[in-house]
Amino acid sequence: KALFKRLSDEMCRTVEVYWIWRTLAFARSIPEVGKEKAEKNVKIINLNKYFFMPVENALLHAFIIGILKFFDTDPRALSIETLIKKIHENKGVITANVLLEVNPNHFDGDEELKKVYCPLKDGDIKNINDLKIKYQLTIEKLKTIRDKQSAHNEIVVTNGTFVPVEIEALILAIQEMLNKLSGTFNRSMTIWDHLKTEAINDTELLLKNLERGEDQRMA
Repeated sequence: KALFKRLSDEMCRTVEVYWIWRTLAFARSIPEVGKEKAEKNVKIINLNKYFFMPVENALLHAFIIGILKFFDTDPRALSIETLIKKIHENKGVITANVLLEVNPNHFDGDEELKKVYCPLKDGDIKNINDLKIKYQLTIEKLKTIRDKQSAHNEIVVTNGTFVPVEIEALILAIQEMLNKLSGTFNRSMTIWDHLKTEAINDTELLLKNLERGEDQRMA
């Protein structure tokens, strides 16, 4: 339970970082925000470029590394693969009685649970592996950027690229993987819609307040 919470919390921060980065990266895009707003954002970002330039770059590498941690295959790392392995190793210990004891107010003494409970189903593992395969190309793109730009500076620069919509689809897939695991393990669900909304709103509010402050300074 503690390991699952750590992995989930880590991904929550990664999702927030992604949406902050995306909002900043596209704040100057006319197709994204419109001509008037894009021009205002360009002005504000340029006035504070020694803040925004390194922050945007740091956010980019932070969310790439955060996503790839989730798929880490090193047995010493906390990842979706490690969590599945831990549940497998302890299937004999993780019983319905333990679940009810650890979460006394969550199931209201659900006696039916004792008859059907299994901490991890083969079908869920298959679904998780199928999702990994489906998004393997996107994961490989992120690995290229991490290996050549985020974690190391290669002498010969190789610019890895990705399309934001690919990352957003991968984030939803990660959410689904966590839910496949927790839906069986302890009947909990992960939903990140609010993280997207709050990260975008806060980033836009920051730019708006800087714009207001600049107007007051000029006045």
